[in-house]
Amino acid sequence: MPNLAPRVPLTVVTLLLAGCVGTSGPNDDILNFDAAVIAADGALEDLEMMHGPGLGLRGGVFPGLIGNRPDCPMTQDVFMCDPIEREGIEYTRTISYMDAAGDPQGAYDEGTTASIHYEISVVGGRARERWSADIDRQRSLTVTGLLDGVDAVTWNGTGTGTILRSRHMDGGDVRTYNVVSSDRITDVVVPYPRADESWPLSGTITKSMTITRTSDGGDETKERTASIEFNGTQIVEVTVGDETFTMDLTERRFGPGKMGRGKH
Repeated sequence: MPNLAPRVPLTVVTLLLAGCVGTSGPNDDILNFDAAVIAADGALEDLEMMHGPGLGLRGGVFPGLIGNRPDCPMTQDVFMCDPIEREGIEYTRTISYMDAAGDPQGAYDEGTTASIHYEISVVGGRARERWSADIDRQRSLTVTGLLDGVDAVTWNGTGTGTILRSRHMDGGDVRTYNVVSSDRITDVVVPYPRADESWPLSGTITKSMTITRTSDGGDETKERTASIEFNGTQIVEVTVGDETFTMDLTERRFGPGKMGRGKH
């Protein structure tokens, strides 16, 4: 498990979660709530990654390559971009463009690039309202359907993550976890070209987590799986165990203090 040094806090991303409490005991209820916080943060990050070249992202994480740019030199049909740091988070990226036959291309071409593959590393310290953590996430993502003419593209991929010192401050209680996750992005369909107010039409992000709560009384490890399902609207469901939460994709501030649990 990597030993991540504390970093400069990342700009806060807001999330509103509301849940229906299930029948599990209070300790499990709290753990499900905290697992939803962690999973939702990762899912929002995944959604930001789904704005690749030509898909609407304005900024440096996914440069729209034209030829062999100095900051993303091409080596054996793969663009290996120089690491960048954005608000305390370091991104490393490799990018591969393929035409309709699956052959690699020497540049992104809006008229001929049919799919794009990304290998992405995201490492750094994150601080949000009543939550902070050191994160190390790896993603392997592929977007297809760029030339299908159906006004949408499809994302699939896998990922792994390590979160150290995930510190949750809620209701006067402070809980700290170390988390290892295995993630899967399955058939997430997004409008293309993507606008600021467009939402994923369908698909899921699933995060299987091994969560170790650290305390003076000893460590306790449990397993949790969070499933996030998209439906074409800004409100999506996050299911952890037998509890279902909702996430508002329009929110840009995040933390336990912004959550509501709802009623049975």
